[in-house]
Amino acid sequence: MSIEIRYVGPEQTDEFALPIRTAFGLGYSAERSERSRRLPELTTRIAAFDGSEPVGGAGAYAFEFSTPGGGSVPTSGLTMVAVVPTHRRQGILRKLIQKQLEDARERGQPIAALWATEAPIYGRFGYGLAAFAGDVSIERDRSAFVGSPVPFTARYVSEAEALERIPRIYQAARGATTCMPSRSTEWWSLRRLLDVESVRGGSGPLQRVIFQIDGRDEGYALYRVRLDHKEPQIPHTVVTVQEAIGATPAGTRAAWRYLCDLDLATTINATCLPTDHPLFLLLAEPRRMHYRAYDSVFVRVVDVPRALAARKYGAEGSLVIEVDDEFCPWNTGRYRLDAAASHATRTEEPWDLKVTAQALGSAYLGGFSFSRLAEAGGVEARTEGALERADRMFVAPRLPFCPEIF
Repeated sequence: MSIEIRYVGPEQTDEFALPIRTAFGLGYSAERSERSRRLPELTTRIAAFDGSEPVGGAGAYAFEFSTPGGGSVPTSGLTMVAVVPTHRRQGILRKLIQKQLEDARERGQPIAALWATEAPIYGRFGYGLAAFAGDVSIERDRSAFVGSPVPFTARYVSEAEALERIPRIYQAARGATTCMPSRSTEWWSLRRLLDVESVRGGSGPLQRVIFQIDGRDEGYALYRVRLDHKEPQIPHTVVTVQEAIGATPAGTRAAWRYLCDLDLATTINATCLPTDHPLFLLLAEPRRMHYRAYDSVFVRVVDVPRALAARKYGAEGSLVIEVDDEFCPWNTGRYRLDAAASHATRTEEPWDLKVTAQALGSAYLGGFSFSRLAEAGGVEARTEGALERADRMFVAPRLPFCPEIF
């Protein structure tokens, strides 16, 4: 059997998506397929063919992740990865991922990222856990806030108005938060603001609300409502929050105060919230969030010097970092990082820290410290104080937050 790995174009989206539909038991949707074709971010479609039969696939979105200090880094967002069960354990996935990383390098994307369906798979390819997220299910009658309320006004907006105003709020939030992907107009209209029956999941239409403070747009909420009658004449209303983001801390507080005050609401559910979300401090009873954490974004450094130069650092200083990268051998070597200049160059100097590819991916966006990674065996320090210096340099003011699965 000879397996051919090759790029396919948007016109072959149905063939490209067949392996993931087969692996996950998904039905075909012409509507969903057309939306996928229209997304400009989906620049890479790699398929594995056994003759004319598609047996594997891996796609990648081209966007930019926000980085500590208000910067951004071009990113290859791995998605739609699958091999059909009849062709498992034949090295097809490895070839697909290798092609994806080579593609990212050629496109000038210093990092790759993904949400893992099965996390153990991707560590073999140098992806390291970079962030946690969690789901909440807030009991509305136990959702009192501490402190004084923020005065704000809330307004429903049309889809057209939302498409004009909400992206500006989101972009402002990206400047203060790490790991938020950039979004094209099409991404907004075909994904986040999309309101068709097939995406409602039994709930009502998408509600789009903007929050103003002193006349400025400072937050928004996208949510749906589902009314259940668990008991006769007693309404049980579930609010499902798709996204609630503030351009400022006050905007975030306004969005969540509004959501927790919705009339008739019994429960407010939300997903993909970071482990340091402001709700933990805003709610008088944070345990009533019923927060359930899970691994979210994994990061893989594709081009070490370009990745290190693409972010800002929390403290001045320099380090020599030795990278051991078997899967992407072009990364293996030593690099001197000058934090003040955000500059990294190859060097033959003695190393201060030795890191695996997975550990570097975990530390890159500030989600995990080098000291903690050293405890797990992914980092080795040879120079006294090197771990502490690296921790200060790579620190991020807030934990990485990716508000959606891609």
